[in-house]
Amino acid sequence: MGGRAAVFLDRDGTLHRELERAPRSFDELEFFPSVAPALRALSAAGLPLVVVTNQSAVASGEVSVAELDALHAQLARRLPITAAYACPHHPERGLPPYARACTCRKPRSGLLERACAEHELDPHRSWIVGDARRDLEAGLALGARAILVLTGKGERELAGLDGALRARISVARDLGEASAQILAGHAAQGR
Repeated sequence: MGGRAAVFLDRDGTLHRELERAPRSFDELEFFPSVAPALRALSAAGLPLVVVTNQSAVASGEVSVAELDALHAQLARRLPITAAYACPHHPERGLPPYARACTCRKPRSGLLERACAEHELDPHRSWIVGDARRDLEAGLALGARAILVLTGKGERELAGLDGALRARISVARDLGEASAQILAGHAAQGR
C-alpha cells in the first residue's frame, strides 16, 4: 500500500484533559504541557497529524455538528493538525440520525480509513496515539503501530489490557514521550 506515514491522534484525554461536558470551543480545552511541542516536532518531521475522535455528544444533543466542526477548525488553525475526523454517533442512545451503529466509531477503523483515502496515507507506516483501548484497536486493525499514553484514562486502561493486546502496543507517559518514540521509528524506517 502506498502513501505517507502519519500520526493518528485521539483528542480527549490524549491532547487535552477531559471535561465534565463536551467542549464547544478551543478556548475551553486545557492541553497537556507536552502537546504543542510534540505536535510541532512531529509536523517538522513531515508527518501529517490527523485527529480521530468519538464525539457522541453530537448524538446526545450536547454539541451540534457546526460547533464540533468549528472547534476542529480552531484546532487546525492553532496547532499543526492536518485534519480532524469525528464520529458523531452512539449505537444505543441519542437523537436521529446519530443514534445508530456505524463503522466510524472507534474501535472500528472507519475514521482512519477515510483519512487514509483522503490524504493518501499508509496505515502500515503510521502510528495511532490514544488513551483508550478503542483508540489502539482502531489503528491496529489497519496495521498501524499503537501507543497508549498514560494521560486521560490511559493508566486505568493499561491496567485492564490483556497480555495479547499489551504485547502489540507501546506505552508512553504523555504525547511528548510518544512523539519521541514515533520520531525514532520514523527515522529508522527512512521516512
